[in-house]
Amino acid sequence: MLLELSAPQTLLVGAVALVVALWLVYSPSSTTDTVSEHYGLFHLALNRLPDGPSPPVTEWLNMGFWREETLFPRACRALAQNLVVAAAIKPNANILDVGFGTGESILFLLSDPDVPQPKKITGITNVSAQCERAKRRVANAWPQFAEGAEQRVFLYTADAICDGSQDHPLSSPDTDSSFDAVLALDCAYHFNTRWRFLHQSFSKLTPGGRIALADICFAPQGLSSLKTRLVTSTLRMMPMHNRTTVLEYRTRMQDAGFEDIVIENITSDVFPRFIQFLKRQGWNWWIFGTILQIYVSTGCQYVVVSGRKPCSSN
Repeated sequence: MLLELSAPQTLLVGAVALVVALWLVYSPSSTTDTVSEHYGLFHLALNRLPDGPSPPVTEWLNMGFWREETLFPRACRALAQNLVVAAAIKPNANILDVGFGTGESILFLLSDPDVPQPKKITGITNVSAQCERAKRRVANAWPQFAEGAEQRVFLYTADAICDGSQDHPLSSPDTDSSFDAVLALDCAYHFNTRWRFLHQSFSKLTPGGRIALADICFAPQGLSSLKTRLVTSTLRMMPMHNRTTVLEYRTRMQDAGFEDIVIENITSDVFPRFIQFLKRQGWNWWIFGTILQIYVSTGCQYVVVSGRKPCSSN
């Protein structure tokens, strides 16, 4: 069941969230580069377990799938596992992992017993500090996979969308590299734009390959409401052009060429307990949890989206 706010509570927390959001956006020190670099490691605190080591062992950065979990790292791992299942990953697959944070999803794909062993993993993140940390973590855990003749992990600092660079993993489809699976774990709602990403991913998938995204959309009635327009335009948790409904999402997937499209609504297993978790982590996390709670109250939905590239053009 989604968390509900009364009208007075909505006004109060909305005002608080608005002030904080505007400060973050317009503060002279909050340039894009500064925000990106600080964003790189803030999530380590969320991964601490009760009576666990510090720094924590894991470095997950997603909202988690909380149906059977009570701890943040385990819920994050469960959401990543949902994505692997949705992508129908097979042994010896060539995987593209977009938005890998500081590398926890890369390590998960390499070592989790419930993940078929991949042949090659390519990763993209747009935060250089995250990418460098992820490279070090992979090299420490799996030195044979990080470099040399057996190298099978290739990590890039780049935007999720390719704008023509031949070094980008999603560069033109006539280049050598292609992928059996493309994963976007809790990040596609930030892309500029998500729809360009779908088209570029389709062109780089092997025939029969799948894409899987843990993503956010809106209920149709919520998306058209004044409240939703005000909240999403003011708090800016995602670009305005990425606000979409399940119906439009499916249509856009079809337009990109995908078939066997599945969109699973897992909202009740993500937002309520993630928000509760955030609000127990201190005042700054309470504010972020409140902002997210306002988003959810507008009809925000958390979904796992997947689709397959046809095996042939016939």
